[in-house]
Amino acid sequence: MKVLIVEDNVDLNESLKEILELNGYNVEVAFDGEEGLEMAKMVEPDVIILDIMLPKIDGYQVCQILRQKGVNTPILMLTAKDSLSDKVKGLDIGADDYLSKPFEIEELLARIRALIRRNSYQKSDIYKIGDFTFDLTAKKVYKANQEIELSPKLFCILEQLLRNRGSVITYESLMNKCWDLNDYPTKETVRANIKLLRKMLGDKELIKNIPGVGYKIE
Repeated sequence: MKVLIVEDNVDLNESLKEILELNGYNVEVAFDGEEGLEMAKMVEPDVIILDIMLPKIDGYQVCQILRQKGVNTPILMLTAKDSLSDKVKGLDIGADDYLSKPFEIEELLARIRALIRRNSYQKSDIYKIGDFTFDLTAKKVYKANQEIELSPKLFCILEQLLRNRGSVITYESLMNKCWDLNDYPTKETVRANIKLLRKMLGDKELIKNIPGVGYKIE
């Protein structure tokens, strides 16, 4: 498995590289945002560890550019910023996870393993969770082999949650993905559709509410 570290602190960058290599990863490094973008394209890593405060282009911009280019590599953001708004911003632009500095190495390694596992699941367009089977290509949902018919809007919401399974999908992200801006969606619009989706699925526990942020499927 290949990991790309984009971190301008030379000591931290080198320490992380050494630790990850000792744990069996192939590691590439970059020290600023522009170099990080180039390396992400060249080496095609399995996970990107991305600092927010970077020279030339910050981590938020790097993440946003990669997602706009269709790069779906899991991104773990490292940040000295621990406020909810900073975390929401990172998730909103496409980050998969975040870790606040300082952090324990064991937690970093666990998060990397989780992102790799999650990404391997997402390469398939068929998801099986409990009694449910979700076929995203055919846009079909089955519960105990019985098909559940969903509207395009509800299926869009479900698809976003499934493709980002284990990560929080914010209200803003769902509004951007599943509504036309001319619809003027609000958080209450999203809540109402989530409520309806839960009812259609007949399961109140599948979709978890993350208060003030959004929703996720474990």
